[in-house]
Amino acid sequence: MNSAAFKLPIGTDPGNAPRNFVRGFGETQVNVAVRHDFPFSERIHLQFRAEAFNIFNHPNFGYVDPTLANATFGQATAMLNRSLGTVSSQYQQGGPRSMQFSLRLAF
Repeated sequence: MNSAAFKLPIGTDPGNAPRNFVRGFGETQVNVAVRHDFPFSERIHLQFRAEAFNIFNHPNFGYVDPTLANATFGQATAMLNRSLGTVSSQYQQGGPRSMQFSLRLAF
């Protein structure tokens, strides 16, 4: 973004950027889960489950620096999972590709 296209607000002058001018980026993430049951008897079965988060490892940009005086003005300085600030960033929306597997014996 060209910071020379903007001017700093002075006094009651609001500057020249319109309201809601800087917006965040779109967010895309595909998650998949599969499960399979292996029956051993009528009452006992083993369940296998695999889950994958952000399987295409699509980057999701988060916080955009809105301060005109900063060198990073208009640039995304953090990924979305770090910008939201809740839960573990690995499983947060916009995090890196991750997978988890589980086995469950039910009887």
